[in-house]
Amino acid sequence: MATYEDALDNVTLQASKIVARKNTVNLVEDLYNVICEKCENGDFINELNGIERVFYLCQTFSLEMNNGGIHHYYENNAGNFANETVEALTAIGATHTALILDKGNGLFKEGVVPEDRESRIEELGSLDYSEVTWLFDELDNQFYEYNDDISALNLKYVLINKEAFM
Repeated sequence: MATYEDALDNVTLQASKIVARKNTVNLVEDLYNVICEKCENGDFINELNGIERVFYLCQTFSLEMNNGGIHHYYENNAGNFANETVEALTAIGATHTALILDKGNGLFKEGVVPEDRESRIEELGSLDYSEVTWLFDELDNQFYEYNDDISALNLKYVLINKEAFM
């Protein structure tokens, strides 16, 4: 019977094969799927090393934004890492997107997003709905201008840090 360590070794082997490809088409998507498997979609994010974690946080943020916007991001488990994701976005060079998320985070008490989903949703619910919706719409629109190509920046980040995925 395979152990958890065996499963992690298999995931690491898969990631190694992906980042070693000469053809980078679908590299970000394929690597993201493997990293999601490794951390069980964020439930075990501490299993990731620092480089993997930055990659995971940035890609997850981008996918959540494209799936329903910043409100959607905060309402889902991905929002547990909203504070850290600002730093991750900056690390890959997505400074415009980091500012967008930071503005959204500013709605929360003292600009700190609760890491607990229920607390975060409760705090969002206590805010002035018209103010929040206006700001979230504005932040979504800024994100959809795609001043930062997060997939391309993540690809560059992965290629510079290949060893961390092996």
